Parts: sequence; C-alpha cells; structure tokens
Amino acid sequence: MLLSENLKFLRKRRKKTQDDVAFALQMKRSTLNGYENGVGEPKLEKLMALADYYRLRIDDLVRTDLKKLPESKLRALELLPVDQ
Repeated sequence: MLLSENLKFLRKRRKKTQDDVAFALQMKRSTLNGYENGVGEPKLEKLMALADYYRLRIDDLVRTDLKKLPESKLRALELLPVDQ
C-alpha cells in the first residue's frame, strides 16, 4: 500500500507541515507522523478525511504512486469530485 508515501508526498507538495495537516484534520501530529512513516494505518473515518483534505479518491490515495505521476495528471485527479 502506498498510503504512507503518498501522504508525505502530498503534504510536502502543498508545503505544509505535519502540524498544519494534523490541525486541519483535528488529529495529533504524532498520529499523522505514524501514518506517513507506515507505523500506523488510519481507520476508515480518518482515511476519508485525508482523502477529502487532499481532494483525492481513497483508491488513488492508497493504490496509486502519486509521486510518479506528471503534475498535470495529479491536478486532474484532484479536480475530480470525491464521490466519483
């Protein structure tokens, strides 16, 4: 699963700190750090919140190596409605 790598990549791409993202999602920074380092996995509720925050589908967040995508493709994924 690519979740941890994608979370770190997306956060850095937006030039956010772990504190920024954790605050926005109302979670502890240490929890987010665990997700980004593959130590922990979010429950469905938090996974949905992360996907919403980054404007991506859960499937893309978990199964697609986002750092390998061209920026144009990544932007296109972000523009898709989350419920599709």
